[in-house]
Amino acid sequence: MKMMKQKLPAEKRIELVHVSLMRHPNYALFAGLFMVGKVSVVDTRMTACTNGRDVKYGRAFVDGLTDKELAFLVMHENMHKCYRHLTIWRALNDIDHNLSNRACDYVINVQLHDMDPQESILSHPRKDGEIMGCMDVRFRGMDTKQVFDILRKEKKERLKGDKCDKSEPGAESGESDSDVDNSDDDFDDHDWDGAKELPEDEKKKLGEEIDQALRQGAIYAGKVGGNMLREITELLTPKVDWREVLRRFIRTHLKDRDSPSWRRAHKNYLWQDVILPSIVGKRVKHLVFATDTSGSVVGELLAAFLTELNKAVKDVNPDRVDVLYWDTEITSHEIYSSDREIVSKTSPKGGGGTDPDCIPPFMNEKKLKPDALIILTDGYMTADAKEWDSVACPILWCVIGNNQFTLPKGQLVRIDEV
Repeated sequence: MKMMKQKLPAEKRIELVHVSLMRHPNYALFAGLFMVGKVSVVDTRMTACTNGRDVKYGRAFVDGLTDKELAFLVMHENMHKCYRHLTIWRALNDIDHNLSNRACDYVINVQLHDMDPQESILSHPRKDGEIMGCMDVRFRGMDTKQVFDILRKEKKERLKGDKCDKSEPGAESGESDSDVDNSDDDFDDHDWDGAKELPEDEKKKLGEEIDQALRQGAIYAGKVGGNMLREITELLTPKVDWREVLRRFIRTHLKDRDSPSWRRAHKNYLWQDVILPSIVGKRVKHLVFATDTSGSVVGELLAAFLTELNKAVKDVNPDRVDVLYWDTEITSHEIYSSDREIVSKTSPKGGGGTDPDCIPPFMNEKKLKPDALIILTDGYMTADAKEWDSVACPILWCVIGNNQFTLPKGQLVRIDEV
């Protein structure tokens, strides 16, 4: 009598997939990442889910996948961990939960497709012959914010079209921007709440573990002849601490300096027939902080940045701090003295498009001539260098999660997470 081959349990299959991917040159980079966090299989009705550290797989879903499809799913979940999607893009989830999920998945799936277009190792899961999850090659080379903006624009245009067509169901139902289009495109869940609930010390430790795992994986991949994605290479580029850059920038440009005056010549040099300005006292220290009000900037990230800004300005005690909020124009102008805390008083306004070129004309109109200008933005726009010629002070651009922004003038520091 011929014995039936017994199917391996989901736990064992996932373990074997991990080993198989570790041994393959093109996926050796992720060997250490598979070991970060806890992997479990649950019997509830779910596909797969991660909070950025731990991964859960649904037993029934895993059992229905081929080995190559399971390898794709395992890589998909670990790419969420690799890019720290649930930490960096938390603000996008607060705007639109469904679109943030899809944007993250589109970024990952097109990369996995390009890593193995012939599907020799990874195969995109399919249902009834149709690809599951979000897959669109038009998003190749984009990050999550870029994809999110496109999806959101398309969604608004679709909603606007539906409202114009009274015959369409729901055209007059008054759905909000986040109440509709709950697509079934994605085949995994993202535990945003679980990621948010991780204690700060654990989040910091997780970031360090992921970074170390990728760096060790890069060494191993190099030894076995593996390929490196451009996006992963950028992740492994040495980072600078934006907090330290912010503090150093403020200390350097707002330090105590004497204020010269030509109203009266300096007496110490007159006997040499040299005319120099006299010193009339300490010059007023003035800082301008300008932040765009797009979705990825406001909320927790802005609060965290303002907290760091407060700490930095306390060190130098400027006489005046101007806070500008902007989208396509300056939407709010707040003025603070050295004894007022910005983070607890400020009230962000705006939320339209993004055009930093509105800042220089406003500063000229209000005759703002600060010692330094700090700009916080997601960098998803262009800035005309000619517009910034009129800004005479040093400028620090703090750019969130965008590796493609080209600054028109000044100094750049990138912020990956707070």
